[in-house]
Amino acid sequence: MSQLNRLTRGGRIDRSRKLSFTFNGKRYQGHAGDTLASALLANGVDLVNRSFKYSRPRGIVAAGAEEPNAVVQLGKTEAGQVPNVRATQQALYDGLEARSTNGWPNVQRDLMGLVGKLGGQFMPPGFYYKTFMAPASMWMTYEKYIRKSAGLGRSPMENDPDSYDHLHQHCDVLVVGAGPAGLAAALAAARSGARVILADEQEEMGGSLLDSRERLDDQPADQWAAEVLKELSGLDNVTLLARTTANGYHDHHFVTLHERRTEHLADTAPLKDGRRQVRSRLHRVRAGRVVLATGAHERPLVYAGNDVPGNLLAGAVSTYIRRYGV
Repeated sequence: MSQLNRLTRGGRIDRSRKLSFTFNGKRYQGHAGDTLASALLANGVDLVNRSFKYSRPRGIVAAGAEEPNAVVQLGKTEAGQVPNVRATQQALYDGLEARSTNGWPNVQRDLMGLVGKLGGQFMPPGFYYKTFMAPASMWMTYEKYIRKSAGLGRSPMENDPDSYDHLHQHCDVLVVGAGPAGLAAALAAARSGARVILADEQEEMGGSLLDSRERLDDQPADQWAAEVLKELSGLDNVTLLARTTANGYHDHHFVTLHERRTEHLADTAPLKDGRRQVRSRLHRVRAGRVVLATGAHERPLVYAGNDVPGNLLAGAVSTYIRRYGV
């Protein structure tokens, strides 16, 4: 299995660990440290989905949470089905199985694509709200096929075998985002003696520093980040939460965090000491102060055909080359 777009050197992946995965029924190979998106690009997979309604081909555009197209269905068993996961945020693990959420009979040969090409002019925005109103008795049938063409994933039809938990926490400073600003804020607060929680949604903390050529304190940016994280991890008053998304900022500095504890390891949470580990954890944090250091998303340029495979954000190109060796 050749990774035809993989650079011979560079990136932060572990080339000594090869991981096998499948996408739309075809087997590919990646490395530890890859995301599903970077592994697909390394293997030359440019078509990952189809658009809603017109079923235009869609490829990977970004490298993070802003990815609009590479939304996939995960799971090798019915009970382990997970819908609508961004390939840019899913860590690659051995045995991962993923599928496109849109395209029939498959994403390469999608019959809805013909409908979009030939009948697109007859399907203006919102046409389905008026076209399918009558007879009312047929709406449930209409809805079934409209829902299918929407291109979203499906929920599992069997009971979830995993377990989940929650944790109540208090801190003086909660920092959301572990890029350059977040790391600097967490370090300053921790050195002052404050109780600090640092949360970042990526697999590896460091943000843009991981693929930057800039220098901080006369050293490479990624090395600076590594030293800061080493110091933070050695402090008793600091809690580091990687793979953790802040999904709610409420009154009085109450923040909810979703920590993905084992989703990067297997289809379902693996066993440890004979017991199944927790799949994910909800942290309910009451903070004295909250620092939002979530960075910025690049805005794409507007031009004809900017939505088809092969168009990537400039920042995403840099990330895939420097962080993943693609």
